[in-house]
Amino acid sequence: MDLRRNLPAPLKPEGDWAHIFSYHPMDVELERAEGIYYWDTEGNKYIDASGGPMAFTLPHGDPRMKQAIADQMDKFTHIHPVLASRPRADLCAKIATITPPKLNTTYLVSGGSEAVETAMKAARQHHVANGKIEKYKIMSNYQSYHGMTLATQGLSGNPSYDRYFGPMLPKWPHIHQYSDHDRPEGMPREEWAIKSAGELEKAIYFEGPHTVAAYIATPHGCGSDYGVVAPKEYWQEIRRICDHYDVLLIADEVVTGFGRTGKWFAMEQFGVEADIMTTAKGISGCYLPLGAVMVSDEINAPFEAGDAHFVHGFTNGGHPLACAAGSMAIDILQSDGLMENAAAMGEHLFSWKDKMLEHRTVADARGWGLFMVLELVENKTTMEYFDQDKGAEGLFQALAHKNGLVFYGTLYGARRQPLFKRGLPLWISPPLSITKDQIDDMMARLDDTLGEWEEQLGV
Repeated sequence: MDLRRNLPAPLKPEGDWAHIFSYHPMDVELERAEGIYYWDTEGNKYIDASGGPMAFTLPHGDPRMKQAIADQMDKFTHIHPVLASRPRADLCAKIATITPPKLNTTYLVSGGSEAVETAMKAARQHHVANGKIEKYKIMSNYQSYHGMTLATQGLSGNPSYDRYFGPMLPKWPHIHQYSDHDRPEGMPREEWAIKSAGELEKAIYFEGPHTVAAYIATPHGCGSDYGVVAPKEYWQEIRRICDHYDVLLIADEVVTGFGRTGKWFAMEQFGVEADIMTTAKGISGCYLPLGAVMVSDEINAPFEAGDAHFVHGFTNGGHPLACAAGSMAIDILQSDGLMENAAAMGEHLFSWKDKMLEHRTVADARGWGLFMVLELVENKTTMEYFDQDKGAEGLFQALAHKNGLVFYGTLYGARRQPLFKRGLPLWISPPLSITKDQIDDMMARLDDTLGEWEEQLGV
């Protein structure tokens, strides 16, 4: 019997939905949210298992956030660029109390893609200000993800983007990221980490050190290796290489920043400080669009002295309401001990790892803090995912909804063009306020969902 007939399907572009360009969500319409939960218009309750797009660090519907935004709205909701913005100053000052020692100044934007473009421009303008005008190349990893603008897609090293935008994308140099999947049998992770980091030095050498401005990467892996956490030796060697060749290190902490891994910022886990750090998502608990770029004192020096002018800007960068949300988000993370909770609940979340790996479709379970990634496959031996015509992703999402879970990360495999036989990632990254009982409830529902998925697909 085909049980899929009774499961939700994507909304058809009819009625009101027809006026939204390229928008076909599952047939579950949200009505309200509170804590870690969503409710749809039919009264069904769901656990926000992935924190929206890996973004909600705070519980949904926190009254303190509502009040902070409302209080600022009573004052002003936008500010003329030539006027001083107290909400911006307050937030940047507060950020400086939690960032690594040398990252004391912040440029505010309205999202992760803007943050990465800002970081790219800051790196370039830093070198120009210091007379090194040939340094312009931004290096990154294959299969990485840094945003959806043309400039940030160019960083990603993803062939699926080339299919549509190839002639329009900047052709930046790429290296392979750290991967346990590629580690030679018997080689210790620490040794493999140093060898993998050496790929950056080779790439800089062949590109010409005098032309390379920066290297950008996320603290954990992306693409097929999403959620892979390299040993600290990897990032320490990357830092050494960047210093040796006068290449700025940009840490893209849009996903990992503001407590997700149990620290304010993930690079703290490695004992490494970047020259530039990008953040978004959790910086405001995703209550309002907000992103930020933190730069080192060295990068800030010529701009602070008036010797250089940062050529950049967005209309809604540092929006007063978003700044109010960002300031309150930091207060809540501190007062409610949410980072400490992320570390403790992360250990409990990963106590489910072995249970997940018992499933025939789960090839790996990895990550850190309140961030677990399951690599889903059809066959663990070949590491192949399901053919597109089997509709595996849509079925999984529908079954998850039936079992009271909402995930981010399915429904994109049809657009993927993998070079290697690897599975698709499933992101588990709930709000940082989650409790042990809620984790057990969430993972038990996921366990059931995977079992039903496998049964219906005949795995």
